[in-house]
Amino acid sequence: MGWFMQEHDIYIGSMLEELNLRFAPSQGSEAHYGGVEEMAELQKEFKIFKAGRTFRTSVSALNIGARNNEIRNRWLNLLGALAKHPSNVKGKNGDEAIVDAIAKNLAAKKPLPVYFTSHDMRGAEENAQVKVTHGHRALHYLEQDYLAISLPMQSVQAANEARAARAAARGQQGKSAVSSRKPATKKTTKAKKSGS
Repeated sequence: MGWFMQEHDIYIGSMLEELNLRFAPSQGSEAHYGGVEEMAELQKEFKIFKAGRTFRTSVSALNIGARNNEIRNRWLNLLGALAKHPSNVKGKNGDEAIVDAIAKNLAAKKPLPVYFTSHDMRGAEENAQVKVTHGHRALHYLEQDYLAISLPMQSVQAANEARAARAAARGQQGKSAVSSRKPATKKTTKAKKSGS
């Protein structure tokens, strides 16, 4: 997924952090109102997260990553691609799993803060999943349970290597298919010599 950001992949951490601050735990006073408490109120009023609306669209409405249009658009494209990924939630792709989890969480009597992170999507097949975990202690320095959402990602270099490997495999399959075919035989008829 880092492939979407290309040379702007250094901003992925700050984009995740913007989401984490938007859904952060309550700070306990009126002067510090914000985070997940504010998101729960905004969700009641505007239904920012709902079935049929992509996570990409909801994040766009929150104006996450507004510092630079190119970076923001690449980030939104990355989020839009989550619909192509499976999730650890039965029957839901990555995008649907995130939207459903956030909508249910914000509707709860005591919504959990949401912690967004990423994991390496290489290796085992389940690494390509969006992973949604309820009641996760995401940060060792906070005694706080979270709704944790982990996005599958890989570096630009790893994505390029994977593409090259797939292309090479397709090339080998093509060669195997050609060599497994029986060579066509041509029937030749010898021209009869006329005359004696």
